[in-house]
Amino acid sequence: MSKLKKLLVLIVCGVCWVSTFAQDNKRSEKLFEEARRYYVEDSYPAAIETADKILQKDPGYAPAHLLLAEIYKDIDSTRLEIKHLTQAVELDDNPLIDFRLGEAFYKLGMYSEALSFYEKYTENKDIPEKRQFLLACKIASCRFAINSIANPVAFEPTNLGDEINTPNDEYWPTPSLDGKHLVFTRLMKDGGRPQEDFFMAGIDSFNWDNAIPISEVNTSDNEGAQTLSADAKILFFTACNREDGLGSCDIYFSRLVEGKWTEPRNAGAPLNSSSWEGQPSLSSDNRYLYFSSNRPGGKGQKDIWRIAFNGFAESGEPQWGKPENMDALNTSGDEISPFIHANNHNFYFASDTHVGMGGLDLFTAEINENGKVENLKNMGYPINTYQDDMGLTISSIGDVAYFSSARESENGLDIFSFNLDRGLQPRPVTYIRAKVTNKVTTAPIMADIELVNLNSSVEEPRIEKADENGQIMLALPVGRNYAFNVSEDGFMFYSQSMRLADENSLTDPFILNIDLEPIEVGAEMDLHNIYYETDSFAILSESEPELQKLVSFLKNNSGLKVEIQGHTDSSGNPESNLELSKLRAKSVVDYLVENGIPGSRLQSQGYGDTKAVATNETVEGRRLNRRTTIKVIAK
Repeated sequence: MSKLKKLLVLIVCGVCWVSTFAQDNKRSEKLFEEARRYYVEDSYPAAIETADKILQKDPGYAPAHLLLAEIYKDIDSTRLEIKHLTQAVELDDNPLIDFRLGEAFYKLGMYSEALSFYEKYTENKDIPEKRQFLLACKIASCRFAINSIANPVAFEPTNLGDEINTPNDEYWPTPSLDGKHLVFTRLMKDGGRPQEDFFMAGIDSFNWDNAIPISEVNTSDNEGAQTLSADAKILFFTACNREDGLGSCDIYFSRLVEGKWTEPRNAGAPLNSSSWEGQPSLSSDNRYLYFSSNRPGGKGQKDIWRIAFNGFAESGEPQWGKPENMDALNTSGDEISPFIHANNHNFYFASDTHVGMGGLDLFTAEINENGKVENLKNMGYPINTYQDDMGLTISSIGDVAYFSSARESENGLDIFSFNLDRGLQPRPVTYIRAKVTNKVTTAPIMADIELVNLNSSVEEPRIEKADENGQIMLALPVGRNYAFNVSEDGFMFYSQSMRLADENSLTDPFILNIDLEPIEVGAEMDLHNIYYETDSFAILSESEPELQKLVSFLKNNSGLKVEIQGHTDSSGNPESNLELSKLRAKSVVDYLVENGIPGSRLQSQGYGDTKAVATNETVEGRRLNRRTTIKVIAK
């Protein structure tokens, strides 16, 4: 605290009310001036010793008690602060001492005592307007905390063990989408200057493997507060005071290419600015990066922001949209450690100003498809305590949370996990892991991947590209239906239907080996995302993305002539199924003609249940048999 600020504190808090308590004791007054000078000069031991001398001779000298309370507040000795405030409040009825006692008891998590003094202070008629708001927040927090302690949430933390935790500090745990890896920060103290490095551990059955450093990213400087993309191939993290930095702390990135992490680079403006930016969290669809910053234009001190991530330019630099303040999350205080769950809906962060238990508390909220924040709430006790609680991440399944804590203080900060109470669990997520190859040569293909949420009219299709090995991994929040398409010039495209809208729990991940067939006469592709009304040839609206994909394919390959084939499962009458399949194939031809494809290039035929691709004995088999097929008949 600066000398000027200390002088203002002494005046505002009334610790130089010598005249009020004058007792014709010139020695006490002289010693108090000496103690006050020591305090302003940061000579705390001398100030304490001098103030104690006063109280040995004159225990009723209130300014000495108030000065000692200020000193013990500055050095974080809250119980001694309370001791001297309690002495002072018995000597004078100045209401500000009641407020200070409320603050001190609140800091220790003694909520009933704090509430008593806060409510007593409200009887004062001259409370500054700014403090009135703070007082109302603190009273609400005390009542919330008392109720939360009486109604705790389920919380049984488990230390992750010696493979991850060491005598060094470990924190900022980040689980991978598939749950098989954990990236975290370790504060290395083994000789020399302490510095932060990244480590990664894998899990074998129920046990974590020994963590190894991410050597390509680690430097002699600090790296921390990281986030992984869903496919674990992009790493964003915080680094401070680097030569290429734009502010005190910036967000950096590294990419996994051919099994190795690239040299970290500054992620650039407008994500980074001349202010502090850190603690990034990337949405699983790679569309938004959430982060904390104290940049101008915010609502408080550190705010939660987000920015559109538009992929990488040819130069390898990230491309950004315009930073957006998450206004509904932010307060006049600090909001930090954002975490967007893999479902891109449930959001978690820490705040020291929203109603809570004191210090930094963990909160959860929901972000809808339009970016609006809803249902913000404190995560409750004992997840939150009167101490700082932050840095929470949650598995894609949504049942396990990871956090760091010094609750086993002899080990410093360790990483723990706990099972989330059902009321706090996010919507679970599964994933697709696919490998795309040439059906003829088996060579990998860096194909375009399109994922369409069929349950949303707002959400744009997600378009990604397979890597140099033809591989890709994408998150799939359950409770939705998806169209999954794979395409590459010169090949028939691949279509898959993923029906997760009716699932009540996490389904098995989709592991796909996709062989794209070169465009030749006789080549076929099944389209599983064209849907019809039951027992009808009327095409449903959710078929639109697939049909438009087919229109684009035919326009891009204008020399092709194709047969549109309709297929059914074996349910019902074979003759009726054959007729229905013919009518459905004709409906698709009609749609294509209406969208600019010449009828001379199109034929339609129905095959009923005569060309099954799966058993008709199961629900899934029958679903696969109900399909539309495109066959090249001329080129």
